[in-house]
Amino acid sequence: MQDEPELKYARMKDFLSFYAERYLKAEGLPPDRQPIASLEALEKKSMKMALKGLRQAINDCVEMSLRFDHKEVEKLDSQLRSRGIVTLSELRRRYSKSYAKIVKRGQIKNETEYYLVRNVLHDPTEKSPEERKLLEELISDYEAT
Repeated sequence: MQDEPELKYARMKDFLSFYAERYLKAEGLPPDRQPIASLEALEKKSMKMALKGLRQAINDCVEMSLRFDHKEVEKLDSQLRSRGIVTLSELRRRYSKSYAKIVKRGQIKNETEYYLVRNVLHDPTEKSPEERKLLEELISDYEAT
């Protein structure tokens, strides 16, 4: 049985693998330089380095995905969820600097931020009642303008 950090690592690695196959154009890279192969090489050297590399890769994916339209995010989340993989919306909630700024500011400024917050709110990953209420209020205030 895996302990919690190993399980969390495996879930994030599953996300990276799924995302990389669809969005990280690495056709010209040799097999040993592909994202997952590079990560697995790091795992053999140091799990601490591999975790750091995986976190950076996830951050890169989250930031890169901010250009996706909301329908694409919904579709990707659905595909990930059906495979038991953590969703992009959940990873955005956890790691996106943009999401953190919106929550801290307490205001949605544009349509891109609106859909980011909306996708996080509608992702079935558990959120605290306080966070859910805040997101609902942010969306309601933005829609009222």
